Parts: sequence; C-alpha cells; structure tokens
Amino acid sequence: TSGIDLSAAAVELSRKNSPTSIVELARVTKIPFPDQTFDFITCIGVLEHFTELEQSITEMKRVAKNAAVFCIMVPNSRTLYWKVWQRFSKEHRESNENALSLKEWQELFQRYGFKIRELSRDEWRLQKMAVLLGIKVGSRFYQTVKKLIWNIIPLSHAQQFVFILMVDS
Repeated sequence: TSGIDLSAAAVELSRKNSPTSIVELARVTKIPFPDQTFDFITCIGVLEHFTELEQSITEMKRVAKNAAVFCIMVPNSRTLYWKVWQRFSKEHRESNENALSLKEWQELFQRYGFKIRELSRDEWRLQKMAVLLGIKVGSRFYQTVKKLIWNIIPLSHAQQFVFILMVDS
C-alpha cells in the first residue's frame, strides 16, 4: 500500500498505523513515485480542493499503470446541503472546495481522457442517519429503505458521486 498526503500529521499517523505502507509527504502535482507504478488510485473527497486540477490529474495518470482503475469521490453542487454549506460556511470558503453537478463531473473526467466504468452515490450520510436511528447498516430493513430512497431521489441529486474510471485508450 502506498500513498501521499499534503499534511505531515496525516503522513505520520498513516505510517504509525500502517508501518509496512509507503506514505510520503507530497503534493498531488508532484507525486514521488515512478511512472506506471499503481494498479488502483483513490482520490476520496480531495479532487474538489485541487487548485491545479489539470496538473494534478495529469500526475495521477502518470503514476497509474495502463489498465489502472481510479476511484474518485466528489461532491454534488446541486444539493441543498451544498448550496447552504457554500453560502454560509467559513470552513468552505477557506478550504477551496469546488463542487460540480453530475453532468459537469462527467464532462470533466471525459475531457481529461477517462472512461467512466461505474458511477454510484456515496452512502455515508444514509449510513450515518441509520446508525443515529438505531438501524443496523446492511440489514434487510436498511437495504429496503436505501432502495426506496434511491428510487425516489435521482442520482443527479446525490450528495456525493463515486466514479470508477479508467484511462480511455
């Protein structure tokens, strides 16, 4: 397992909790690994913060093997939560967080040479709500409620999207 982080504290914590992993302090614009190193690249809740998006994506693609899979989770700008968060949150304004709509994310990934292999919504908020209500995540009841909610709320209104991508050759 290998990874990078911009935070020295996060790198130290990662190294402490996974001593056999290679975790480096680095910016995504200059990943300290050779070309075509990784089979799988994750970018969970980070891409929307990149100020140098093109250079960052180019660098992630550089360290990916030819058939590598990318798992990228990004926020949806079309949710009420996002609109309120964007307008009133000081944390948001200071964190350079930029969400896009589903269509905009799809177009961005395609523009940077990715093929979308799979697309889903993140379940984290639903799971958190279930736990608060005392519902066991994974139970038959949870799965039924999830299916009902997913059928009512279209994917384009999900809180966050999870893209499984490959470089389009």
